[in-house]
Amino acid sequence: MSRELNLKVAQGFREAFARDPQGVWSAPGRVSVIGDHTDEQDGLGFGFGIELRTAVAVATRTDGKITVATDLVPERAEAELASIAPSGPTASWKAYPLGMVWTVLEYGRENPPADTSDDPDPSVFLGTGLDIFLSTELPIGGGLSSSASICAALGTALSELWQLNIRPFDLACLAQRVEQEAAGAQTGLTDHIICLYSEKDKDVFFDARGNDVSVIDVPNLAASQLQSVIVNTRESHRNWSEELEQRRVDCARAAELLGVQSLRELRLEDLEASDVEMDERVYRRARHIITEITRVLEFTRVLRTDGPNAIADILDQSHASLREDYGVSTERIEFTVDLARAHGARGARMTGSGLGGSVFALMPVDAIPAFRADLAEGYAEHGWEAPDVYEVSSAAGARREL
Repeated sequence: MSRELNLKVAQGFREAFARDPQGVWSAPGRVSVIGDHTDEQDGLGFGFGIELRTAVAVATRTDGKITVATDLVPERAEAELASIAPSGPTASWKAYPLGMVWTVLEYGRENPPADTSDDPDPSVFLGTGLDIFLSTELPIGGGLSSSASICAALGTALSELWQLNIRPFDLACLAQRVEQEAAGAQTGLTDHIICLYSEKDKDVFFDARGNDVSVIDVPNLAASQLQSVIVNTRESHRNWSEELEQRRVDCARAAELLGVQSLRELRLEDLEASDVEMDERVYRRARHIITEITRVLEFTRVLRTDGPNAIADILDQSHASLREDYGVSTERIEFTVDLARAHGARGARMTGSGLGGSVFALMPVDAIPAFRADLAEGYAEHGWEAPDVYEVSSAAGARREL
């Protein structure tokens, strides 16, 4: 599927700008298997990149203008290289490509390419104007990190075109800055790490406290007759929503009340034994973070020692915590999770921020056809738009394609 996407964005570039691109770069979406929201409190994340990707075709120009075209919406995003900077957070799609150009440009001014190191004023870097055409196979607002995928693909392209050789971790930090300062979503690093570090047949484990990334072997699901399945509920979510921001604020408030820099420093016993007066809602948000960090560690251990058939209880507990303590489930997500379990899933949970988006389920291969059919019937009975169902496996991270 990604080959078709690469050819499509190359052709889209030609039609939009009447010339050939200098290259095509892509990045995967991601599945967050467990650990959602904990990175904002120095926690742990575990996930993998998927075959559904975002691709960008890019070429430089000499007049300092930046133009971004896409087949996703009719309008274009435009800016001037000399003055590009976000005027404030915006919910527009334009925040992501233009924001990534801005952060990479600033990185280049602080870390100019080797051939400009003798320039008496390297802050004049850089760069060039840009024509950019982007498209994605990922559902927008589907909880599969379409925004992180855009940033990873474009950041990788600019790093090469501007000869900056930016490390993947630094690109992830630049992309996080785009999320926070240009789009107004106070998210952690995990999604960006997974989109940049993912490899085929590998999972990605990220420790936000030490900024440690571990790429580990995927267990043999086929040997257990299992398949990773994603259901896009078609209930769109937004990372910058006030509801999600309030949860982040609640967790920060809990850490402040408990006298720690982050909730990573605490065990559940510490929270339960504390005599600090704390709002019940704040207490439950903190309990999710603390217990989820423990579950990520246990999940990783069990997966590697006992295999994928042994992880169902941990994934189910994680989803229950997201529903009951963090409060980010919905009726549609609950229906999907319950149906997956009824069809024998070895664990099912929402993936990503919640309040819409997608569900991850580890399904027996022979149960998938009936699961698909019952999903379609159930969604229709509820009057919901038909879900998208993807059978996924881990895929390569951000890379040049053409």
